[in-house]
Amino acid sequence: MIYMPFDGVAACFRRHNGTHQFGCSSSRSGSVGVVHLVEIENDIAWLEKNATAGPYTVVLSFEMFNRTTLLRLKDTNNINGVLLTKNISHERPLHYSPEDKCPNRYSGYKKCNNIEPWNPFGTAILMEDWPFPMFYTENQTALEAIKSCFWIHNAHDLETQYQRSLCAIEMKSFMYAAINSESCIKRTDLMLNFNPTQFCDPLGDRNIHWPLAPLDESNNTVIMVTARLDASSLFDGVSPGAGNVVTGLVTLLATAYYLNSLNATVDKTNVVFSLLNGEAFDYIGSSRMIYDLKHNNFNVLGGINLKFDDILSVIEFGQLGPGKIFLHTNGEDDIIIRLNKTLKAKIKYGSVPPTSVQSFLEVKPNLTTVVISNHEEQFKNRYYNGILDNAESLGFDKNDTSTLASDLAKIALQVANELYWEVTGEAPQPVDLPVRRSMENLISEMLHCYLESAKCNLFRAASSPNTKLVDQVLPLYVGVHRALNIATTLTGQLLAYLTGEKLYEMNESMCYENRLAWMSGQNFSGLCINSTVNYSTAVSPAFIIEGYDMKSGVYSTWTESIWQTLSVRMFLKPAAATERFNLILGSLVTGFSFVLVWFINNRANVLFNSRYVSLSLSHLSKEN
Repeated sequence: MIYMPFDGVAACFRRHNGTHQFGCSSSRSGSVGVVHLVEIENDIAWLEKNATAGPYTVVLSFEMFNRTTLLRLKDTNNINGVLLTKNISHERPLHYSPEDKCPNRYSGYKKCNNIEPWNPFGTAILMEDWPFPMFYTENQTALEAIKSCFWIHNAHDLETQYQRSLCAIEMKSFMYAAINSESCIKRTDLMLNFNPTQFCDPLGDRNIHWPLAPLDESNNTVIMVTARLDASSLFDGVSPGAGNVVTGLVTLLATAYYLNSLNATVDKTNVVFSLLNGEAFDYIGSSRMIYDLKHNNFNVLGGINLKFDDILSVIEFGQLGPGKIFLHTNGEDDIIIRLNKTLKAKIKYGSVPPTSVQSFLEVKPNLTTVVISNHEEQFKNRYYNGILDNAESLGFDKNDTSTLASDLAKIALQVANELYWEVTGEAPQPVDLPVRRSMENLISEMLHCYLESAKCNLFRAASSPNTKLVDQVLPLYVGVHRALNIATTLTGQLLAYLTGEKLYEMNESMCYENRLAWMSGQNFSGLCINSTVNYSTAVSPAFIIEGYDMKSGVYSTWTESIWQTLSVRMFLKPAAATERFNLILGSLVTGFSFVLVWFINNRANVLFNSRYVSLSLSHLSKEN
């Protein structure tokens, strides 16, 4: 074996806030460690007491991947890497949440109760600075190759490992940023460098907004309906956010679709739907939106400036699913009273989960807000902000009959009806069975797009013709502001497709001339959409306020480090004695070469008979 590269690996990377750094990094040239398979407690104890051939790269299963194990490995000072593997033959763990027990612990309106935290399964692995690189793989071929190499070369006679060649893994994931956000941004300061090197980028992307009707300059009283758009994860490109994000996201999309289909005539109160990004990192999207509202700079809704005081109330879709519904509210109005009755929900007065309403209440504590969720004082989601928060954790399969779609459809229909009542002052028509089935099918298709594959009919219909969609689950990590997030783009297009006016008479050129959206449509042949869906910037105000104190804690200060290479490969590492022998032999050969060159230079006239050559040249010159 020379080198065996592994495909399909996801790296733990480094993030920063105003005071600390979190995550992982390899050394600049890559971190190499002898493979050690950890499957039981005794394997860790051996590394702590008897390891002789280190440093090691530890291969862990989900059963052993927890905060306690990682801290014990860290304390050995003999670990150069950790590879987390998902073995499809093993059962999934009962819980795995690398998030803090109190998500967004230091930000927002209402602080978390440490005795009964929102996320009881949280391990705060995300909030540690690990001194070694970590990668994750679901590649079963790679896992079998690692196990085979380990059992053949490493596992026998562990006490004499250092005497023979061993299977090793090299991890490359060097992160250029360090210390905290303030330090890495100062190092990139354009004023100090003519050709600056980028070390880190602020986290952020875009928020998505859609008003039920065009705003009126004279009267902009609105009800905000929100949901979060992002999830977090320890590993790059793997943040499915099924229970955490997707359930609320698709319920909002379905609510907007159905309310739009009712053709409500807006009188005094409008409705604005907003999908907020970066909420996993101290509420980036909601805090930026409110900052813009307060500074009279929120004009993405048809060019009309909306102000914070125009907001009558906020309804947020949180984590949803089968079972009892809870309404977390700080007040009471007609909508909440009616929702409590129609959804047969339980009201939790004074309860504020770690959701976007925290940002609204921090500015205006008496604002009426309600978070619709499936949990009471603690999350039911056992995989919050983890890579296992996926379709399987929700029990969703598009090909099977699932109750999830019908449960979400019930919530969407009821909220849409209550909003219709509030906007028009009239009671909506009862929902008949065909409409309910249609909504369930729509939600099921949306769940398929977000949880199973982005290469789905709805995303295809909402994209321009000939768009290539990836056959994989889209990561919902917010990313950095310089790179547009494909999940945000597809979600915005889907909202436009579901709520926009379909102009069948327009061809592609006419559509573009009128600055409208050209999409594939239901038949994938092309369809012009006139939509008022728009985007706003979801980057923390901390990065636009001149001289902002990064340690103040007022706004999010999260950044992500720049990297160049993320790779993992396995090879056979020579024994320590062989490496020492090669070093000594190489040094001797180098020393001998220097002596030989010196000797030849000093004896060149003798060795190459330079006197004879000079006499011959003199004789020739005389003859001429």
